[in-house]
Amino acid sequence: MVNKIQNYLLEKKTEHNKLEGDLSHTILTTDYRGSNIAVYQTQSSDYTAFTQSQSITLIGLKRYLENLMEVGYELGLLGLLEFAKDLRKKLKRNQPLLCISSPSARAIFEDIFQRLECLVDDILKNLYQLNMHNYNVLFSPKVLALLTRIIDQQNKKGTFGQCIVFVERVYTATILSQVLSDLVLTLEPPWDSLLKIKHVTGIKAIFSDKPMTVKYQVREIDFCRIFLISI
Repeated sequence: MVNKIQNYLLEKKTEHNKLEGDLSHTILTTDYRGSNIAVYQTQSSDYTAFTQSQSITLIGLKRYLENLMEVGYELGLLGLLEFAKDLRKKLKRNQPLLCISSPSARAIFEDIFQRLECLVDDILKNLYQLNMHNYNVLFSPKVLALLTRIIDQQNKKGTFGQCIVFVERVYTATILSQVLSDLVLTLEPPWDSLLKIKHVTGIKAIFSDKPMTVKYQVREIDFCRIFLISI
C-alpha cells in the first residue's frame, strides 16, 4: 500500500518538476511584449492548475501507513490490529475523499482503503484468532519487558503506586495503552485486576475522539508517583 502511494507521488513529482522547469525557462526568455507571452500564460495556467489539484490526503495516508508498520514492529500483532482498526475508523469519520479533486488520486485512495479493510477484517483478525495464546506474537518483546518491569518495580516498592511510561510518538501512547490493558488481563491475580492502564497525549493526538486539554494532562500527571520508563 505504501509503495503504491509512493510510486504515484514520484510520478506526480516528475510531472511537477517538468511543468516547473518549462515555466521557469519561459519566464527567463519572455520579453512580456508579445513574442511568447501566450506560451507563458498557458504554462502558468497549467502549472497553477496542476499544483492546486494535488491532494495532501495521500501524503497523510502514506504517513499513517508507515506509522502502522512501525506500531507492528514496536508493539506486536495486537498493536498492529488496534492501530489498523483506529485508522480505518478515522478515515471513515473524516471523509477524506471530499478533499481529493484528482480522479487518479481518488482511485488510489479508494483502493488503499479497501486493502485496509481487508487487512483488518480478514488478515489481522484471522492472525489474532490463530495466535490468541501466543503472547510472543501478540505482544512485542518491548511490551512484555515493559510490563515485567512495572510489576517488578511495584514489588520492590512494596506499595501499589502509579508510574508514567514515556513514549516517543503520540500514537504509540494511545495504542500501547490498549495493548497493555489486554496484556494485564492475562496475568495471574492480583495483577489482573490491580493494574489500571490509561494514556495521556497532547491536544493533537491522532486518534483520540476527544482531545486532551492541558488541564487534564497536568491533573493526571500530578496524581502519579513517578518512576521513569521509556519504550
